[in-house]
Amino acid sequence: SSGINAEYGDIEEMRVVGSFKKGTMLAGHKTADVVIILKHLPTKEDTSKVMKILGTKMNQQQTDKAAATTAVTDSGFTYTHAGNTLRISLTTLPSNTTETIDHEKHIKLEHLKNSLAAIRHARWFEENAFQSSIRVMVRILKDFKRRIPFFKNANPWTIDLLAHHSASVTGSQLTIPLVFRRCLQLLAAGILLPGSASISDPCEPGFVKAHSFMSYEHQDELSCGAQTLLRALAHGGFREILGMNGARRVTFDTPIMFDGVIVTPSKLAYEKPTETEKMDTNAGS
Repeated sequence: SSGINAEYGDIEEMRVVGSFKKGTMLAGHKTADVVIILKHLPTKEDTSKVMKILGTKMNQQQTDKAAATTAVTDSGFTYTHAGNTLRISLTTLPSNTTETIDHEKHIKLEHLKNSLAAIRHARWFEENAFQSSIRVMVRILKDFKRRIPFFKNANPWTIDLLAHHSASVTGSQLTIPLVFRRCLQLLAAGILLPGSASISDPCEPGFVKAHSFMSYEHQDELSCGAQTLLRALAHGGFREILGMNGARRVTFDTPIMFDGVIVTPSKLAYEKPTETEKMDTNAGS
């Protein structure tokens, strides 16, 4: 950080964020995230300058001769070497986000706010998710996100909050199997469905629900998938749920038998409104 700032001179600080910082990275995931906070609104020109300086310094530290590549993204840039990627996002001080943004010149406000949120999330997780069972539960849910279609749209921050909520019981520390079961029970019961009490986002002012940005369809998928997994777990299907070597895959479209008991998958309840229904709703409003 100090070396880059010596050449660039307008960097407030650098923060490691994401799964690498939280200790919840999955095996095979070779991307780490860093947020660079500038003292002014970051421009696309800033992105190019910081990328060039950081790329040069990173190349000087590499011991092998494998070629490194850099690429500009909407929020900053990436640096890739030997299959490992460093994802850099540029943002500014929170007080600067109220300034007028030139969309042709500056990084979009949405990306600036997302990067600041990533810093708040990493700080909160470090201070509150001190139980090892929480990190294990996060990894399990992220594995579900990779393997199970009904979990593919789960947001990483929602996963963090759900894992923490599942392990948080006053006066006792739950074991990993109990946290796992409780997590599926909460999802199956509809904690992330419309109208539920949900989980409050601790990093946002007021009462912002952890799933408020998710579509009804994605909320239904999570609940439906968890209901099926919970039934399988009740009949000893933990190996299939966790995708252990040699275990069958849990199916979500056809029944599957566990120890002589047939488990029927839950069906999605949400139906997308047709174009006619949308037009009628808009006309009524």
